Amino acid sequence: MRNGNLVKKETAPVSVDPAKGIGRRLKELRRSRELTLAQLAERTGLSIGSLSQMERGLVSPTIRTVYAVSTALGVSPAWIIDPDSVKAQDPDGPYIVRSTRRKPFFNRNGVIKHLATPETEARYTGFIVTLEPNASSGDEQYTHAGEEIGLVLSGSLILEIGEKTYRVNTGDSFAFPSSLSHRFYNDTAMNTVVFWINSRS
Repeated sequence: MRNGNLVKKETAPVSVDPAKGIGRRLKELRRSRELTLAQLAERTGLSIGSLSQMERGLVSPTIRTVYAVSTALGVSPAWIIDPDSVKAQDPDGPYIVRSTRRKPFFNRNGVIKHLATPETEARYTGFIVTLEPNASSGDEQYTHAGEEIGLVLSGSLILEIGEKTYRVNTGDSFAFPSSLSHRFYNDTAMNTVVFWINSRS
């Protein structure tokens, strides 16, 4: 509306629904904790339907809901609402990653990765990698730049490097150039957890 020299501008539509961002974080975090919607509902006292709608961004969670879910998932309510502000206010700065602050990074084929190094670290990236039973990196070997180092914290996995196949058990470690074709998988009936480091060059 124009009134003399005063022009009232229309508010631009928001391109991203904040509720969807919160829902996506909740879903990733729930899956990283290996919880079903039913298990999370039991821990929070919320209905499965409400949690499902929240994860899909169909409804915005109330403050009570955020507190209930964050407590059940082991993170702060602020992390769910605005993780960037939490990062800026992190008293540990750029050097420490608390176990409760590890970010979900990857979840596919039963392989779940959580970032274990600060995002500001430019030389290498560390992950806590959980391999569910029958989980694998894929059917085919692959290559990429850099190097890899790993330590099996619990369980056992099969590691293929080129034409050689190795069983790597709890307490065993490995290191190899990522340029070698490789793949890995968990052929056991239990989860395997590995501390895995990839260099970025």
